[in-house]
Amino acid sequence: MSRPAPARALAAALVLLLAALPPLAHAGLFDALDALKKKLDNSSAQTDATQDAAYEAEMARRFPPYRFDTPAKEQAPNYVEVVRGSNFKDIRKVGIVNFSVEFALFKEVQASGGSTHQGSTARDASKAMKIPAPDIARLQAVVDRLYAQTAEDFRAMGIEVVPLEVLKATKNWAELAPAQHASPWLTDTKDTQSVFIAPSGMPLYMDNPERADFLQGLGFTFGTNTRMKEVMMTYDLKQEVHLMSVNMVVDFAAMKTSGRSFISYAAVGGANMHHLHANNTYYRFISTTQPELLVAKLKQPLVSDVKLIAETSRSASSTSTQGVGGGLAVETTATTTATRGTDAFDAETWHRRSADMLDAARQMFAAELARAR
Repeated sequence: MSRPAPARALAAALVLLLAALPPLAHAGLFDALDALKKKLDNSSAQTDATQDAAYEAEMARRFPPYRFDTPAKEQAPNYVEVVRGSNFKDIRKVGIVNFSVEFALFKEVQASGGSTHQGSTARDASKAMKIPAPDIARLQAVVDRLYAQTAEDFRAMGIEVVPLEVLKATKNWAELAPAQHASPWLTDTKDTQSVFIAPSGMPLYMDNPERADFLQGLGFTFGTNTRMKEVMMTYDLKQEVHLMSVNMVVDFAAMKTSGRSFISYAAVGGANMHHLHANNTYYRFISTTQPELLVAKLKQPLVSDVKLIAETSRSASSTSTQGVGGGLAVETTATTTATRGTDAFDAETWHRRSADMLDAARQMFAAELARAR
């Protein structure tokens, strides 16, 4: 965000005066410059907070909070989409080959606008949002309970749940090793840093290319290679067992960016929004014929009814060039930074509502799958 024109003119005038005044007079002017910078930074922070509040209100209108006081079964049609659901009636045995719950911890977006060619102005902006380190033992208990309840959901539908030990005994289980990680697994994803947690004693892998960063996207941690190995495991199991991969993403904020533009414009926005991702939260079923025999997924974010405040940091810079003759140009850069929300995060509510949202998604998946059966 650039400084207002009057402020830039005032700052330039004060700088020029330094050369004409005695050394002892400099101290007062430096204080004036410092006060001016603080005033500009405070103005930038207030404007940024106002813009974020508007974005947050927009997201609240688009995705209203989940109604925790209403049975999940009643809300399931609004939240869950089952793709190729007719295949579910043929499933008699299921083996959970992957059970991954991702908790986002840090997010960042950037934007750039314009260029620094002579006579032009470029602007860059970045915004980061983060939450404190969670209680991993508490999250592990949440995931363990979610895993057990998921297995019970299938038993209640008359589907046998094959123990993990049976899957591990297959020839092709070992072929998954290059993609698997011990839990908990702290790693970067496409837009964030997250901790992934699997049930106790179970390895996990990143199942969704939409969450992978560039380097992981070049490897074998997901996609055709891993999924073909899953298909081969179903042959090891005599084509009697359908495998299932569970992927759930718990996020604490939503962010947007204007990206890269040739016009002198750069905008980033952040909204406090504790939620489960749409599309990235799903059950995927695997058969001998295809790695996506059936998918049950959230079709809209499942948003908490409690607002949590994450720490938000913003940096904005404006770089301009002005010709001075003889083919020479002078470049000037102004940068503003601001941080807000420090120590305002409610960790207790985050842990509790994260568990509530995951369980609500589980119940809605079970309701819609039972309906398909």
